[in-house]
Amino acid sequence: MSESNPTNAATAPRAVRTGPGTPPRADAVSARGLALHGARGLVYGPVDLALPAGTLTVIQGPQGAGRSSLLLTLAGRMVPDAASELRVLGHRLPAERRAVQRAAAIAGFAGIDDLDDGVTVGDTVRERLSWLAPWYRRVPRVDQRTFRDLALPVFGERPLPRVESVVWDLDEVDAMLLRLTLALAQRPRLLVVDDVDQVRDTVRRSTVWSRLEAVAATGTTVAASVSSLDEVARTRWARQPHQVTLATGPHAVPAPDAA
Repeated sequence: MSESNPTNAATAPRAVRTGPGTPPRADAVSARGLALHGARGLVYGPVDLALPAGTLTVIQGPQGAGRSSLLLTLAGRMVPDAASELRVLGHRLPAERRAVQRAAAIAGFAGIDDLDDGVTVGDTVRERLSWLAPWYRRVPRVDQRTFRDLALPVFGERPLPRVESVVWDLDEVDAMLLRLTLALAQRPRLLVVDDVDQVRDTVRRSTVWSRLEAVAATGTTVAASVSSLDEVARTRWARQPHQVTLATGPHAVPAPDAA
């Protein structure tokens, strides 16, 4: 497993400067020897990471490379091997995973944040806001203005879906951006996004990447995965993202010699 821009990720956060006169800031994620083994063997790793706060990192790797599991580990949802050293948003994992779970949001994960196709956009957003609100607070019906205030940082200049629209009728780009909107309703410091190439068309996927860049520009650290190993090279970026390429996992285990 390798990074296109290797970093020496020590356990202690690294100070990063963002420009002249800017005070240094710590990495949002730092890891050394991060790995995960499951019942069937290696899931991912070992890998060293140093992800600066407020930046976009693209995690590339083929099917079976452990991209989803790595992202869920960074978000405090999966526990890595005991020998791994991992610090996220200043918290040691897995010991302080509850704090990380509160500060990290996830989007794009099959079976976790899937949208209900038969529900309207407004009801989908209301359900998410109800989940985030205290139990005693009633969340009113979401109107177009409320949705606009919530979704504008994600959609940018792209026209917003109507709250009366059924999720089934959404364009695949709008469906992905809606999932990002729901995740960011948590106001996380870290956002992890799985399988960006579920938006199949390369040109249309570039819209999602540009919006993830915009989210990172607001100060939220973003790590997003894609299966295409040349994704960064053929995408036009406002600012070149960090890259992590996963090259190990079950798919990389050679088949035994034939008898």
